[in-house]
Amino acid sequence: MIRKILIFAIVFPSFLPLLAEKPKYQYFGKAYDLSSGKYIYSDNHKEYYNNGKHTHSEIQYKDANGKVFGSKHIEFDQNPEVPTFKTVDERDGYTEGADVKGKSVRLFFKRKKEDPLSEKTYTPKSPAVLDGGFDYFVRNHWDELANGSRLSFHFIAPVQLDDYKFAVLKIKDGEWKGRQALYLRLEIDNFVLKQVVKPFLLVYDVETRRILQFEGLSNINDENGKSLKVKIVYDYPKEVLEP
Repeated sequence: MIRKILIFAIVFPSFLPLLAEKPKYQYFGKAYDLSSGKYIYSDNHKEYYNNGKHTHSEIQYKDANGKVFGSKHIEFDQNPEVPTFKTVDERDGYTEGADVKGKSVRLFFKRKKEDPLSEKTYTPKSPAVLDGGFDYFVRNHWDELANGSRLSFHFIAPVQLDDYKFAVLKIKDGEWKGRQALYLRLEIDNFVLKQVVKPFLLVYDVETRRILQFEGLSNINDENGKSLKVKIVYDYPKEVLEP
């Protein structure tokens, strides 16, 4: 067995770090239909670190029966608020993502497996936020938000090949399942579009600044290719909430 491993390492040396790499934290969120409360899917996170820094995450999406139907790879090491990422839904081939090179971002998406890939490379306005980078935006501006500041930024949407101005602000300080929590509202910062796009409601843990709950449009679609409206409740192991 050892001989086989050594041969594999010699022939395929680039795979060796992947064999040794283990996630530092693992946790999941359960998504429920916002209207009916029906359990729909889960997103299962593995976070990888290097020298104490969160470098990337691997996320698997599972349906209510536990079957994997999609995945996301997201990289935070270069720019945590504007990360490189790729999401794929294996059910219909829906794909979206971004390649970030310095200040330049290549956006790409396709709605179905047979569709051609649509893409655009541009430099978004600053401050910009992309996908899971929103969590880092909240953490990086925690004191301002906790003190009641309303912060605007450009939220990048690969499926639109563009960005839109959004704003986040505190709703209240409170508790969530016995933990001190910060309640936030994320809304599009445009009077006309605000009439159409409903705000997102988010709850963050004060001690760890981790997201505890999300309500709004999901990045996961239903069987008709439309975004689901969900409430996602996150479940963390003890070592995450009590570092």
